[in-house]
Amino acid sequence: MKLPQPQVPSLLDPYPDVIRRLIDAGARLAPNNGEDKNSLDNHIASQLMALFRDARDTEAFEALHAFTQTSVYEWVLGLLRGSNGSLDAKEIMQDTYINVYRYAGSFRSDHDGSFRVWVRTIAGNLVRRSYSRRPTRRFEDMPEGFQEPADPKMGPDGLAQVDEEQGHLRKAWVLMMIHYQDAYKLLSSRDQYAMHLVEVEGMSYREAGVKLGVRQSNMKMILFRARKRLVNHMRHSMGVLAGGCRRAG
Repeated sequence: MKLPQPQVPSLLDPYPDVIRRLIDAGARLAPNNGEDKNSLDNHIASQLMALFRDARDTEAFEALHAFTQTSVYEWVLGLLRGSNGSLDAKEIMQDTYINVYRYAGSFRSDHDGSFRVWVRTIAGNLVRRSYSRRPTRRFEDMPEGFQEPADPKMGPDGLAQVDEEQGHLRKAWVLMMIHYQDAYKLLSSRDQYAMHLVEVEGMSYREAGVKLGVRQSNMKMILFRARKRLVNHMRHSMGVLAGGCRRAG
């Protein structure tokens, strides 16, 4: 007798190998009796994140991004409500997933909603830090006279071009993250922990310094040098030299 196949969310259709691995890991792809869609989505998202954390492969991350990006974007939009457009929701969301990729090892799948709580914490810390860095504008900086507002709508050609550019950007972004992950592994455990405290947990330099047992000025220097080492490792792995790109062959 052939057993019925689990109902697979359509967003995961392009990732059959990821679906197979989720099933092997015991993930539920169909709701239990009385379970709503949000609860099931939270379960699948946490299982996808655990899969990426353990495997660290590109396909698992792409599946996670495809499955969760809408809910994460809606959460970021809610956080930015009242910001008067001074912060870019898409930029915040992109930075959120960069941190998800970068610090996957710190994810703990304690319950079905683990990824939702974790990713919202990362996004919230990014928004808070962006607000703290935002420059204030003076009344004198405002232009004089009336100005015709620009039409934000794009025509079909513009939308097609944006879609194509976003496709190229996603591929380049995933490739950059692979190099970033390799470079991050080359950092010392102290540098990794320092970056995690500031960039994932959203601690100030002073708070992170207390955790590491160093002064705030020393903490700033630790982060500066760690980021510089990270960039140098990435330049080396991507073949970028100080004078430009290294020619192949």
